[in-house]
Amino acid sequence: MFKNRILAGILICVLLVSSTGCAGLQRKFTRKKEKEVKAGPVITTYDYAKDLRVEELYKKRFLYWKSWQGELIDRMDEGTYKKRTECYENTVMNLEEMRKYLSLAKVKELDPFIEEIKSIDPDVKKKRLSRSEKYRMGHMLEKTKRRIDKQFSYSKVKDYLELNK
Repeated sequence: MFKNRILAGILICVLLVSSTGCAGLQRKFTRKKEKEVKAGPVITTYDYAKDLRVEELYKKRFLYWKSWQGELIDRMDEGTYKKRTECYENTVMNLEEMRKYLSLAKVKELDPFIEEIKSIDPDVKKKRLSRSEKYRMGHMLEKTKRRIDKQFSYSKVKDYLELNK
């Protein structure tokens, strides 16, 4: 009887091992792949001189000014007070930034346009505008936009670009 118990115990162990397999044991004793050490990114910095970037910076500011003033003109008829104020402030700010990259002769030509646009500051920031105010400011903004676009496009001022501080 003792032999039968031992035989039954061995039989049960064999059945358990064969039904579950040796996957756990196999996993335990297999070598794990070594993790490859990835090389970090190579960062190369260039020291661009500001003088070389003046043309690029002027073009960018000119493009920003043009789009903000166009948006301001559109917002004169419809649009909220906050958006109109934001467009106005960005228009003036970009004109001031354009000034930094122009020679003194061209700065003197640009200043009257900046002052003309700044002259509508209190009116633009009003919450409610009458039709005549909207028309007057819109007309003035369109006129200055055409003139600045004509006189201060990159092709017209590329010989007058320099970095002023």
